[in-house]
Amino acid sequence: VEWSLKRFNDGKNFTLAVDTDVLQFNQPVPRLHAIHATESSDWVLIFDPLDRDDIGNLTCRLTDTNSREIYLTRFLNVISEPLVLESSTKDIEVNEGDSVTLVCNAQGYPAPTIEWQKADAQPLSSGHIRQMGSQLHLHQVTRRESGIYKCLASNLVGFGSEWTLKLSVRFRPYVYCERDVGQATDFLVDAYMECYVYGYPPPKISWRHERSAGLSNIWNSQDYLIEATIPEMSICTDCILSRLTIIHVKQAHLGNYYINATAPDFPSEFGRVTLYQTSDCQQFVTHRNNKGCKRIHSQKSSSNMIFSRSIFLSFVVFIQLF
Repeated sequence: VEWSLKRFNDGKNFTLAVDTDVLQFNQPVPRLHAIHATESSDWVLIFDPLDRDDIGNLTCRLTDTNSREIYLTRFLNVISEPLVLESSTKDIEVNEGDSVTLVCNAQGYPAPTIEWQKADAQPLSSGHIRQMGSQLHLHQVTRRESGIYKCLASNLVGFGSEWTLKLSVRFRPYVYCERDVGQATDFLVDAYMECYVYGYPPPKISWRHERSAGLSNIWNSQDYLIEATIPEMSICTDCILSRLTIIHVKQAHLGNYYINATAPDFPSEFGRVTLYQTSDCQQFVTHRNNKGCKRIHSQKSSSNMIFSRSIFLSFVVFIQLF
């Protein structure tokens, strides 16, 4: 007599025992026992203990005296809380406009009920917070469908393990710049401009300044400081806040600034911010060496001031002598 098991969770076939010889599940402690009494026609296979992975088709097969093969198959149900299987959908990337199906496979008896929801509790594409079923169909996805998805399996025994996956939606970058910026040029003061850059994968960002000779690339230097931060999800998702600080604004710094966002397989996207001159100093305090609205005095002006002060002191001394 041969005992075999085709497991339900992974589809693997195991020959468990032949006659009274057990071939599987002997480590670390034997949990299978094949029993046959000499004068009995009964063949017995005992699972002790029974494992949740033992669920599947259990077959007893033998050959009779006429060399005919006889077998009997029964489905072995193991009452257990649900377990989400590794065959479920893992992290996945799709293009905006594609359709995708997320699959959550769960094992357990009684058969588990499966529920889908987003980790941030935002509505699914159907408009509902939760959706039942082992498959979640998303049609013509947009960037709003990206995020963490959870499936939870439950039955009468209890709640099983939770399965999470990340759905990333690739979309072309775009740029939003808040406003143009004004600043006086004769003060030791900075100006900064900010742009939100959206896109997935995260775009590569660069800044340029428009001059009479054309566009010149901007790097971190004594004149410029480029910074990038990831805003809180309540502000935006799949976005970067890029800030360009113009240090100690001078006349040569005025004009148009362009931010360029590039990502593989997508066209580049541009944004523009103009730095214009104002008569009054604006209090942009962004650079650590920023002194505030302090007027820049030339060496000639300082010399004239010293000369005037010397004349004033001489005049006072002259009056005191008389």
